[in-house]
Amino acid sequence: MLEMGMKDRLTGIVKNTFGDDRFALLRYRNRANAGLREYGEQFEATGGTPRSILTCCPHYGNLGDHAIALAERRMLGRMQRPVLSFGGDTTALLLCLRRYASQEDTIYLTGGGNMGTLYRNEEEYRLRLISARRSNRIILFPQTMSYGGAEDDRRFLHHVQCVYGAHPDLHLFAREQVTYERMKMTFPDNDVQLVPDIVLSISGEDSADFASRQGILLCMRNDVEQVLGNDSHRLFEELARDLGMDWRYTDTTVQTHGPITQQEGERLVYGKWNEFRSARLVITDRLHGMIFSAVTGTPCVALNNSNGKVGYEYEWLKDVPYIAFASTVDEVPQLACQVLRVTNPRFPSDWFAEQFIPLTSLID
Repeated sequence: MLEMGMKDRLTGIVKNTFGDDRFALLRYRNRANAGLREYGEQFEATGGTPRSILTCCPHYGNLGDHAIALAERRMLGRMQRPVLSFGGDTTALLLCLRRYASQEDTIYLTGGGNMGTLYRNEEEYRLRLISARRSNRIILFPQTMSYGGAEDDRRFLHHVQCVYGAHPDLHLFAREQVTYERMKMTFPDNDVQLVPDIVLSISGEDSADFASRQGILLCMRNDVEQVLGNDSHRLFEELARDLGMDWRYTDTTVQTHGPITQQEGERLVYGKWNEFRSARLVITDRLHGMIFSAVTGTPCVALNNSNGKVGYEYEWLKDVPYIAFASTVDEVPQLACQVLRVTNPRFPSDWFAEQFIPLTSLID
């Protein structure tokens, strides 16, 4: 029996020779046929006009990623083209694209923090579309890029570079400076630009009556990117007592026993935004805990996670007076008092709209 490393190398050779899309069609043909039956009517109903095809949308319980997809659909919906939105394994789209897609369609790959080897399946989904549709413009919405240094990681990254670099009309957007620099170095043959996380394109969600807000919302990680432990949580609870406020815990993920539909994902996101709007203060180590606070006009003190992406993204929010970033847990009490002094906070949506011009100028 071949070792796993040898299997991966042989798989890589086959993909390099025939393409990720053809490999997926050979290996998962039933899935592709099922996708043709499930999605064919949507393509037929929008035939005859250029489409915006949004792919790789989440079907799992991360509400930050569902908010990303919602923001992307809002942005695409402002254009004249019909928008088709699909989640999960892109193998299900390959036969639909082969049969129905025209060169005038634009394919969008959802943004987030899954560009790399930590969430390798998501990268595999992108590779299948990029290798399948070299005649279409493809736009990757703002992402964070993070690859490991192991031999398998380097081999996989080399393959990604080959697939991305071979596409003549692929546009990559980084959502923070560190990823931007990595992308520029890693993908020299592709257009790489820098914009904020796409959820920061949202407007109109900061309209809650500030006087009615109550308590502190502790939005804390409990996964592979967690850094803070129970001692830090107890400190935040003591801070709430010192401020004379109630507190409650929340998260931007939900438990699920099956795929979450687009409609359910949006319902959960709006519910979470309502929860944030009801709080007087948020303390979080979640990237989208910080971003949800920003777009809902909720004072927030953010801390970093394991890969530093909260701090990187804070660079876009550093001039928003009701959002603060703590380098250490000890800084939280002082910063909490600072943001609590901001009265009637409002999200600067007009300023952020200008930051997205490099992206929106490509969307027709």
